[in-house]
Amino acid sequence: MRRKRERGFTLIEVIMAMLVFMIGIMSITSMVNNLTRKNFFSQRHTQAVIMAQNKIEELLNAGYDHDDLDDGLYENAMNPINATADTTGIYYQFWQIDDLHPIPRSKQITSWVQWEGTEEILQTVKLVAVCIDESN
Repeated sequence: MRRKRERGFTLIEVIMAMLVFMIGIMSITSMVNNLTRKNFFSQRHTQAVIMAQNKIEELLNAGYDHDDLDDGLYENAMNPINATADTTGIYYQFWQIDDLHPIPRSKQITSWVQWEGTEEILQTVKLVAVCIDESN
């Protein structure tokens, strides 16, 4: 009598399939981890840009002759701040006002926000604007 050949997977085939499956799972986990980290950085970076831009808008809206546009280096008195400018945050906000030469009656506004990123690396967003006295 002829014996039928048994069908099924060998132990080696099962181990190889499990190995391929595990490599796939580890790759997906690594990719999700990386995307989460980048998304977290993007969120913090975007918030820092908004905070720096808001300070520039605030100073520009004050007008050229306002005391807030006196030359100098300034720091937010509530540092570190969060997105709503409360003192419970991770952001440090600074701005500097300089006369812009040779353009008469103009000032340069530099606004920057810093925070500690991953691996304790200091991250900075810096924006620059010009305020020109248009009252002449």
